[in-house]
Amino acid sequence: MGMVIAVLLTLALAGSVLWVMPSPKERRITAMRNAALKNGLRVRLLDASMAKGYFSWLADHRGYVLYELPRLGGTASAGIRPRVIRLRRPENEHELDRDAACEAYVAQRDLIKRLPTCSEALLFQPASVAVLWQESKESDESVVEEIARVLKECLDHPPGE
Repeated sequence: MGMVIAVLLTLALAGSVLWVMPSPKERRITAMRNAALKNGLRVRLLDASMAKGYFSWLADHRGYVLYELPRLGGTASAGIRPRVIRLRRPENEHELDRDAACEAYVAQRDLIKRLPTCSEALLFQPASVAVLWQESKESDESVVEEIARVLKECLDHPPGE
């Protein structure tokens, strides 16, 4: 009987330790977010109020992350109003909902090919620029570095210039 209790206690202890350990997915996401921080990006989980205000087309905001590059010194640019550029447009979108200037901006910089396939939008704000995306299975630190390069380019040349 004492042996059975010892085995059960050992299994309970080992199970609780294994339960606390991060999964491979959690380790990969942590590595990507650390790479983002090393590249000067802020990582923000998308909350319901921001999703409703900027990304109203999203059916479910959970799982989306903003990687945001702030302007140097935290100063806001007076000439930039908050603006969202969708990278993936639905096939049945009405022509009045299309923004030719934004589509030209995306095409001119070839952003759809340079950003991860799970990227949804770019968010230009007076003090920063951000990409909305889902940290997917095929993403790693090299994807984060390309996101940082694209955001630095977008910060130097915002739409409308």
